[in-house]
Amino acid sequence: MADDYDKRRLVEWLRAEIQRQTGRRYDRLDLDALDPVSLRELQRLLRDLQDEKQRAIHQARICPWRR
Repeated sequence: MADDYDKRRLVEWLRAEIQRQTGRRYDRLDLDALDPVSLRELQRLLRDLQDEKQRAIHQARICPWRR
C-alpha cells in the first residue's frame, strides 16, 4: 500500500516536472507502466538536465563572449 502511494507521488512529480521544464503536457507517456527503479532514474535524469541548464546559464552570464 505504501509502495503504491510512493509510486503515485513520484509519477505526479515527474509529470509536473516534465511540464514545468518543457511547458507542455505529455499525457501519452505511460509513466504508470514503469517500475519504481525506472521512475527514479527518470527523476534523476530530469534533475541532471535541470542542473546542466542552470550551469550553462551561469556560465553564459559569467563569460557572455564564450558562446
